[in-house]
Amino acid sequence: MPSSPARVRKGEPIRVPCATPTTRPVSMATLLRRADSLTGRAFLRRLSAAFGWRYVAACILAYGVNQGMGEKFVFGARQYYLLDDIGMTSAEYGRVAGFSHIPWQLKSLFGLLSDTVPLGGMHRAPYMLIAGVLGLFALGMLTALPAATVSAPLAGFLLLLTNVNFAMPDVMIDATVAERAKVRPELGAALQALCWGSLGVAGVPAGVVKGYLIEWYGARLLFGLAIFAALAVMVPPLGGWLGETRRAAASRKGVRAMCGEVWSHPTKKVVAASAALVGLYSISLGVLQLTVGRSHSELVDSLTLGGNFGLTTLLYLLLRRVDDCLARAAVFTFLSGVLQPYSSVLFEWAHAPAADSADLRCRSAAACAALDAAVANGTAPPPPDGSLPCGWAAAQQLPCLSPIVYTWVGVVSSATLAGGTALYATYFQTWSYRSILATSQAALFLINLLDNVFVARLNLRFGVSDVAFIFGDEVLVGVLSRLQAMPFLIYAAKLCPPSVEASMFALFMGLSNFGSAAGQYVGSALLRFFGGVEAPAFERLGAYVFTRTLIGATPILLVPLLVPRGTPQSTAAAMGARISGDVELDKLKGGEDRQRLNSSEARPAAEASSEGDCERVERTV
Repeated sequence: MPSSPARVRKGEPIRVPCATPTTRPVSMATLLRRADSLTGRAFLRRLSAAFGWRYVAACILAYGVNQGMGEKFVFGARQYYLLDDIGMTSAEYGRVAGFSHIPWQLKSLFGLLSDTVPLGGMHRAPYMLIAGVLGLFALGMLTALPAATVSAPLAGFLLLLTNVNFAMPDVMIDATVAERAKVRPELGAALQALCWGSLGVAGVPAGVVKGYLIEWYGARLLFGLAIFAALAVMVPPLGGWLGETRRAAASRKGVRAMCGEVWSHPTKKVVAASAALVGLYSISLGVLQLTVGRSHSELVDSLTLGGNFGLTTLLYLLLRRVDDCLARAAVFTFLSGVLQPYSSVLFEWAHAPAADSADLRCRSAAACAALDAAVANGTAPPPPDGSLPCGWAAAQQLPCLSPIVYTWVGVVSSATLAGGTALYATYFQTWSYRSILATSQAALFLINLLDNVFVARLNLRFGVSDVAFIFGDEVLVGVLSRLQAMPFLIYAAKLCPPSVEASMFALFMGLSNFGSAAGQYVGSALLRFFGGVEAPAFERLGAYVFTRTLIGATPILLVPLLVPRGTPQSTAAAMGARISGDVELDKLKGGEDRQRLNSSEARPAAEASSEGDCERVERTV
């Protein structure tokens, strides 16, 4: 029996013993095989052998090409297209952007729809195909239509369809990943790595080139390139790459039967009702903001603030029937986004438009003079009616940061997420949830105060260029934002009650997304309240930024009231949650036998997609 290897003391080098005379020499072929096993090619071959190359390609197309590249192109072009090409104000932009994000707030409902309503006998592929068709139509319209002919409601509707193209395939692929992970659990983490690795690998080059493309060719080119992403997501359902087979009508579970199973279980009924409430309110608020937000701004702002308060109250009253700690955590998830007013006004104030834009704000005096001469000679068209004077931003010495600068700011911001995760893992894992969130929120408040320095141009007085200032600010904000997100992901996963873990986690994610969108609505309302925060004067920009920063500090006051106690190492019971396992579920049901929502035929997408999120949280921790 061979002796056990000696332990290596801390600080000592690791020594590999020499081969004994009986050790067989390692051939070059063996070394090459071992090296190949560490490469991405071997990783893909292993997954292809287990699930088929078509399914592996489907994951790469949905996550890598459609989301990784498509999202980068669409989200990168959106601000330039709406603000510069169409000519929206920052308040209008906030309404349109918030409305367009509705599909991300409905992911759990997309999953429930695909579970209960099969199309053509299949639960996943048809919905994925529909999403691709909608995305193809929307992106084609955004590319082809002249910006002058696109209204704010039309732009919002088309951008909403592009988000359906991103969000719905995400749900479908996550569902199929969870189904396959049940069959081959040893490859579950590898499938998640495939999806998220594809997202990162494809997203990096797209994130780098988008700024250069906007700078040289304008925002609409990016919409055109994203068409290929929508086409890519249509390939798996058309080619049958998801491995889904048509089910006979007799074996399909009807809508009424599925809903009956949900509503017969008290905990599932509460979670489903909460998800439906959030979805219905998010759609209603988005439509209200988009259609009458401009013409009846005061009424819409009042309804928005009152509706947010009403949603918070109803959500708490519903979820406290399951657990009070869970209900308070869900309310904090939503309010922490609502109380972070966001608008694009700083971007509008600081950016330089794309090269083909009719907005000439950052042209030099010499360039404007040459343009005026060309217009007078008839060799150049006159500027559109109502356009601002040429070079007005350059004359005021505004930052005029190019699309290329903002591209690299985005790249740096993405890289800092890893820094925030490492900081959390190294120093904050033993801190209580309340301490982490309160400390990071206070630090974020101090960092946001630097926006006032930027607006007052004080950074230039201290010899700090605008580019260096915005890069430094983005690094700090990225780290702190990640530090805030980590404890939320952990306590959200731990507080999910038994039998509805995935559905409740999906509700947490939906509340987080909707809170951010509602924060945009609040930011737009704040802009209208101040007035004058518009080009070219931006008269009250400093007051708006300072007030927005003060409001952003208010979640600190909610931390002791709503955030669970305990640390990331604590159990749900130690965090204050009273529901625990079958005993509490039997109490809720009055002793009746519990029924399972999952059928033997299909894994519900609403739960499967969120199960993937839970696995990612576990690996991150």
